[in-house]
Amino acid sequence: MKRNWFIGCFALAIVLFTTISSLAQTPSPSPTGALGVPVAPIPVDPSLPANRPPIPTASPSPSPRTSPVASPGASPTPIPIAPPAPAPLPAAPTAEALPTSGDYKDPNGRFIVSILRDYKVSPLAGTVLIESPDGNLAYSVLAQPQSQLGVVDSIIPNEALVTAAQNAFRQGEGFQTGEVRSIPGGVQIDWTGNLTIAGATQPVGGVILARQANNSVLLVLIAATEAGGSRVLGAATTISNTLRAS
Repeated sequence: MKRNWFIGCFALAIVLFTTISSLAQTPSPSPTGALGVPVAPIPVDPSLPANRPPIPTASPSPSPRTSPVASPGASPTPIPIAPPAPAPLPAAPTAEALPTSGDYKDPNGRFIVSILRDYKVSPLAGTVLIESPDGNLAYSVLAQPQSQLGVVDSIIPNEALVTAAQNAFRQGEGFQTGEVRSIPGGVQIDWTGNLTIAGATQPVGGVILARQANNSVLLVLIAATEAGGSRVLGAATTISNTLRAS
């Protein structure tokens, strides 16, 4: 596997980035004359039929089935509806783990990842590239602070992990992501792309492991040519079991 695809990928990566008011009622004013002096009522003869007070009658009781009438302008209190929870992701397929020959410890103290047996380790600026002897499979690790993802929750949602991976590697030639599956503490994302060397283009692909580690996100890009494709799941199983924060 030539390194220029990975170096270009990382060099061009964009690092993540109700009040209620009442109506007051005032008493009606007393009748006054033209000069403002209260007017005395005119006496009446109670013996006259016209001056007899009406016989009081009981006010009809409201029907128990009568619904109260809402005040004009009143609106019903909305009932909050919680959004549906996202469907759980299917578990990532596994394969027999590949043998290892120790661990690589990031000199900046951000992560530890296993080194597959006989693979060559090449530290790069801010990351590491680990390649198979035949050059048909390689993987690299990228650590990004959680603060750069714009996520303030203590647990980073899977959607944010997928977005972080897409943003980090989207500059790769023909890079596209595919199926997203669940791994312990994160997600595994299928991806495909192209590798052009001396004018000849060949397909490459693999998986991306994205996992939260303390206050960071660890991204592992596992890439393989067609000849190395059968080893991708084994490498992913090994790396997923050993990838951790320092």
